[in-house]
Amino acid sequence: LIIIGTSSSPQQPRAATTSSMGIWNILAKTGCVLTILWSIKSLIAYRFWSLDQVMDDVASSPLPLNKNGLDFWQNDLSVNAYYDVGSVKKQARIRFHTFITTVIAVGLCIQFIKRIRQNNISIHRWVGRATIASSLLAYPHFAKLLGGFDQQVARYTEYPVLALIPYFGIKGWRQIRNKKVAEHRSSMIMFSACFYYFGVSRLVLMVMNPLHSGVLAKYTGLGDWREWEREDAKDALTIAIVLAFPLTFGVATYNAYILPSIEATSTKGQGITKMTVPVVAKSA
Repeated sequence: LIIIGTSSSPQQPRAATTSSMGIWNILAKTGCVLTILWSIKSLIAYRFWSLDQVMDDVASSPLPLNKNGLDFWQNDLSVNAYYDVGSVKKQARIRFHTFITTVIAVGLCIQFIKRIRQNNISIHRWVGRATIASSLLAYPHFAKLLGGFDQQVARYTEYPVLALIPYFGIKGWRQIRNKKVAEHRSSMIMFSACFYYFGVSRLVLMVMNPLHSGVLAKYTGLGDWREWEREDAKDALTIAIVLAFPLTFGVATYNAYILPSIEATSTKGQGITKMTVPVVAKSA
């Protein structure tokens, strides 16, 4: 007589893993939508809007920017240079940047659609190749753009992110070529994080608005954002850029390497076991 049963491992690890995966899926989908919307809006703004329209839009956003902050945003971050009719190269550069980031954003989001991965693997493969190729072809542009920003401290986080783009892109491509699906998935999560990082830095800057308002402003180093000087606005952006690194890559590392390991251990603990029980024949 063969009795098949499951081990007596507790169910909590699997429940916790399922919950974590659910949260990750929600965050991933939300990030995809926000990234696409932000990319498309930037594409339209730098192509069709005037400088005044762009700055009015920035002023109406939830970013902690007073008059001094807006002046820093417009001049120190060279927003006005992209609208200078004499700066043809800069205009072409920012328009190319918004176009290529939109292409990459859409490509990354398509890659996270489970239905496409399961039912249209050819679409998944070709979109993946196009996304990686686009990022590598635009790599010199990204490097030049980051090098043009006068954010000395921020470069210690932005340059490593820049270096990780080709590393995880090429690594992920080689892994799937060698049929290493799990490893490929992990590399692609890290590859995506390299681009989501820049959006996360803006979200962190948005969070700094309530953190530097009202009662909370008394307990923060920069104080109330409504009283910030240009240097304070610069420091706030630098802080947001630096904090975005551990946030983005911490979540990515957890979902790329730690969570699959936990899930594998949990699944192994819940595995099916076989137990042989001798049958004793009764006498007639």
